[in-house]
Amino acid sequence: MIYDLNKILKQIEEQDEFTLTPKDMNHSLYWIWVATNTKLKDLESFLRPLRREHARFDIFINGQYISEKDYVMEGYNADILVKFKKENFINAYNITTNDNIVMKGDFEILWK
Repeated sequence: MIYDLNKILKQIEEQDEFTLTPKDMNHSLYWIWVATNTKLKDLESFLRPLRREHARFDIFINGQYISEKDYVMEGYNADILVKFKKENFINAYNITTNDNIVMKGDFEILWK
């Protein structure tokens, strides 16, 4: 029982931080960034309905929190792609390769 509780706590509380790198800055709809060899950590099946996907991570550009309505996140092979919606930033900010984009949350490195 204690082992199971420790395992659950590790799954939902251990936060990791990854710096994303530019993948495609010329896409017509998105600025696409990538976290290579990374995936969302697996949750026990009984925890999945209790923890919304977006509650498991946050994304920041130059330290500024970015709302989930401003990007699409998807797995691609062994990578996580974060596609920032250009139309949501058009009047406020243009993302460039010089920006520091970080995701924090329930992620793990698949291999180094």
